[in-house]
Amino acid sequence: MSAQLQSPPLSFEELLSNENASPVRHEYIGGRLYAMAGGTPNHADIGTNIAVAVQSRLRGKSCRGSSSDQRVRTSQTATNWYYPDFLIKCPPYQFHPRDKNALLNPRAIFEVLSPETENFDRTGKFDEYKTIEELTDYVLVDTQRARVEHFLKSQNGEWTQRVYTLLEQELRLENFEISVPLSEIYEDVEVGAQGVLPAMEMAQ
Repeated sequence: MSAQLQSPPLSFEELLSNENASPVRHEYIGGRLYAMAGGTPNHADIGTNIAVAVQSRLRGKSCRGSSSDQRVRTSQTATNWYYPDFLIKCPPYQFHPRDKNALLNPRAIFEVLSPETENFDRTGKFDEYKTIEELTDYVLVDTQRARVEHFLKSQNGEWTQRVYTLLEQELRLENFEISVPLSEIYEDVEVGAQGVLPAMEMAQ
């Protein structure tokens, strides 16, 4: 996201109307609109790779993927809205009664990390996503090195973490009966090895 837009207070309906008509997406957080900043080539390519790799494996199943155009709210009373880089949704789909474009029950959310938003993706945003009862998987994908973090909700509601750092490994999404090789997530993307960023490699 980029800098806060300075504007007078708008009603709920005015906010939605402006957002639906805007050529630029905005996340609404804490009563403020934030324009979604343009990403780096790595961010864009990884987002596309995730969409292609995951959706191709969901074909023929009841669940399907949605791109970063899908707005998400965490409950009917939540005021914040977000645009995950990718998500998996399963029927029956639930949408906000006053915001027909906002999905309430994603099953998995993928965020492609950027330096400006990484801390929020790991903390405040994840904390809010956790309140979605149906959410079982949260995936963070690094853009500078091969690193995928998979947070998985257990049957007792506790979240555990898996970390993948090798292109030969596969991201296992058991809740959807699919696995996605990291080599496909990072296909045609220049990234460093675990613990070594591209700039560090160049300096050696």
